Amino acid sequence: MWTNGLAIMPELPEVETIRRELHSQILRRRLNNVTVLDPRLVQASQPKAFETRLMGALITNVARRGKYLMINVESDVLILHLMMSGRLHLRARTDIRPHTRLLLTLDDDQALHFVDVRRFGRAWITEEAHSHEVVGHLGPEPLDAGFDWRSLAIRLRGRHVAIKTALLDQRTVAGIGNIYADEALFAARIHPETPVNLLSPPKLRALTASIVTVLESGIAHQGTTFSTFETSEGSPGNNQGHLKVFRKTGQPCPSCGKNIRRIVLAQRSTHYCSNCQRKPRTVSTK
Repeated sequence: MWTNGLAIMPELPEVETIRRELHSQILRRRLNNVTVLDPRLVQASQPKAFETRLMGALITNVARRGKYLMINVESDVLILHLMMSGRLHLRARTDIRPHTRLLLTLDDDQALHFVDVRRFGRAWITEEAHSHEVVGHLGPEPLDAGFDWRSLAIRLRGRHVAIKTALLDQRTVAGIGNIYADEALFAARIHPETPVNLLSPPKLRALTASIVTVLESGIAHQGTTFSTFETSEGSPGNNQGHLKVFRKTGQPCPSCGKNIRRIVLAQRSTHYCSNCQRKPRTVSTK
């Protein structure tokens, strides 16, 4: 997934799409063989030790934390991060394609193929009790029942950054990236440059509801694909046809008809409607 020459990392809906597919296909399956084809992928352990620890393990759960896929293998957990261009495909063990970094062969000779052109993807194997060492920095899960405007307000308390910048910080809310931050802010009618300390409780309520709505829509449409994101079956997502503002620069706003604008915020392309998302007066126009 790319925009304006910059890569877009798969976000919560894309990773959740893969998680749901894999959960129905690999649960209670055993890893017959594990082959690290690129040592750079493996973190915090040696590739051979990584392979040995996973060999013969039974897959007991497929979970997600933010943008991290977490495959429970008995008392351990395999944590995978796709980063910018990683893809995780389930297909025949022998169907190895260019840029494959990790091969997890299952007990029916199918395999999970971790493919990553840019080599930014990461993999960890750790005891489940120690998984916080990898994902403990993440903020609340926005699709959990306990996520509400108060929990978001706690994460924003004392900060003065723009709300778009705050949403991209995984310590604020887990799993939101450039696409769904823009879409949530549009749905909540909040200008992306609004300082978080200026957001009223009604605005925070609108934002939390919008975050949930756009993420659930992304999952329902199997993620957003512009270039590299694919499901575990190798298919593109369908959510790009349901976006309201992201990558819609110059197109009419679906609510008011004014043209969608683009700015750069936190080094990311940011898309919004200047009519529906009014900039607070205290925000500098420089």
